[in-house]
Amino acid sequence: MTGGRPTTAWCTIAGAASALVVLGLYWPGRLPGAGAATEILLVAAGALLGHTLLVERGRPLGPALGAGLRLLVPPLLVLVATGLAVQRWVDVRAWDPVLDEVRDAAVAATNIRGVAAESPVSLFWIVALLVQSAALVLVLRWVAGRLASGLGLIVLALSVASFAWWAFDPAGHLGARFWPVGLGVLVSLAMARRPEAAGRRELAVIAWLTTLAVAGVAVLGTGGVLDTVTGAVVGLILVLSGPAPGSPAVLLGPRLAAWFGAVAWAGLCWAGPALRLAPEVIGRELGLRDRALLLLMVGAVAVATVGLIAAVRALVDRGGVWVGVAAASVLAAFLVTVPGLGRVEAIESDVARVEAVMTADLPDCLGAMTMAAVSDGRDCANPELDGVIRPPLNRARWDFESYLDCWSDPSDADLDVCQLGEDASPDPDVPRVLVLGDSHARVLLGAFRRLDERGVIEVDAATKASCGWSTLPVLDRKDTERGPRCDVWRGRLADWLVDHVQDYDVVVTTAYNGRMKGPDARQVASHVEAWKPVVEAGVPVVALRDNPRLEEDTLDCLTELDSREWSRCDVPVEDLVPEFDPFEPAAEQLEGAHFVDTRPLFCVDGRCPAVIGGVNVYRDYNHVSATYSATLAPVLYREIARTGVFEPRWTAAQAVASMSD
Repeated sequence: MTGGRPTTAWCTIAGAASALVVLGLYWPGRLPGAGAATEILLVAAGALLGHTLLVERGRPLGPALGAGLRLLVPPLLVLVATGLAVQRWVDVRAWDPVLDEVRDAAVAATNIRGVAAESPVSLFWIVALLVQSAALVLVLRWVAGRLASGLGLIVLALSVASFAWWAFDPAGHLGARFWPVGLGVLVSLAMARRPEAAGRRELAVIAWLTTLAVAGVAVLGTGGVLDTVTGAVVGLILVLSGPAPGSPAVLLGPRLAAWFGAVAWAGLCWAGPALRLAPEVIGRELGLRDRALLLLMVGAVAVATVGLIAAVRALVDRGGVWVGVAAASVLAAFLVTVPGLGRVEAIESDVARVEAVMTADLPDCLGAMTMAAVSDGRDCANPELDGVIRPPLNRARWDFESYLDCWSDPSDADLDVCQLGEDASPDPDVPRVLVLGDSHARVLLGAFRRLDERGVIEVDAATKASCGWSTLPVLDRKDTERGPRCDVWRGRLADWLVDHVQDYDVVVTTAYNGRMKGPDARQVASHVEAWKPVVEAGVPVVALRDNPRLEEDTLDCLTELDSREWSRCDVPVEDLVPEFDPFEPAAEQLEGAHFVDTRPLFCVDGRCPAVIGGVNVYRDYNHVSATYSATLAPVLYREIARTGVFEPRWTAAQAVASMSD
């Protein structure tokens, strides 16, 4: 049967199913039921596995293993490329989970079924399942050599058990998804007993009708559990009827079918990472034309991958060589994750060091440290802070620091750049930070000053009233000169940055953008325009989302209530003043710019507390209190450091530990 109708048909079915899975991935709205093709692929792959390792028991094991290992090369190459691309184009804050998934997928014996659909390796559970299934069938081959009969019953029992497991836990372990593969194995065993069944011409009609049914399921399906069962049943019918003369699955011929199946398999492996990483590379969401062009590129790369494997095979085609190639590919996929995961580890170690330094003399869970713990999924409660508010409410309205040396008020356009710390640090590894923005940036200088005083970073700052770091004009009907003065200040800042920006390791900015009116796209473009010279000079920009803007002051509410009722002064997120924040899309468009969402430092579970960790959060309806700002010091450092803009303090011991993980 080698090279005959069964294997020709099954290769064609597996290739077509792989292609349909990819189309559904790229156009889920048009093909919501294309996921059913996954089960068709698994059934066809099971038939091929069973045929290769069970039916042809007399065939030498080396060529069979070589064929399987050749099929492992495309996904392993994809994993190597994915690991490199993630570290090149994805924000460092997302490295850890993705690189861990790349490692798991490379091993292909780890359950990665629970990977989120947005992950670049979300489809690699199919690879892992087929590797594990091949290992199981290989064991059954050994069993088959010692049993005169009963092999089919063993496969049937395993398939039934797997189906029961899946029915109980559809999203569980990979073992629960063996049953479609098992169906294919049973078909190959049955057809080996009755090879004449494959020659029945009337089955071709069933094959054609079932092929049309697949198209209907792809268009009308919903992607639920029913589609999984439907896909397995349809796959079973196709695998049974596909080898019949006149069936669509035998039209390609043996060689073309094998080539088509290999290219479609490589395309399936490349398609997911390409789709997930392309928006990071081009800096925007993909449109219909983008997806079509990307799909063409995936097809071209898949053909090139198969061509590369064919070229190697033409030179040498021994099982031992492919064992070496597969092992080298697994090792490469593992090793490309080492620098990224090592850097993440170093950043987290640095963050932990700074947090310990900054909180050593503070009560547990004071102020923003409570929110930091919540965002990390940790509980943080200090009974000693219950009913406490800092500063006292009768002083809260004046809880701010002027930082006059860093401040340009509305009546002038002077550029005042100040140094927050008294002396420069003698340590050359201490990062130098420049903070730019308006009064909302000035509020955060208390946090940056604490970091400077503890020797964590060196901070200079320049802030101006109602004047964010942008090129979009400021409009103020009550003070018509405010906008022109802001423009002058910005011009002086731009000239100053030309001479001084490379003195800094990072520029941090935030502002209230409500005074800069214009279409959303223009607001974004104006920030990109202002930041671009800085990032082109090699200095990253970190934009902090503006603090929440309230409809009303919370201080009056707190004053009127007992401390046990202060939670009544919390503001629902939906009641915040809605403002478009251009920082995030601007950072996405500009390589070298990063966005930090500070909302979790002020709001949790849909509410923005007025008192957090014993500290009053606001001094008015739109400015954070200086006391709360001071507690933000370790948290802001953490969030900025996690963008990767600082070079973490990396030790040889940490490097060795990372390599040994």
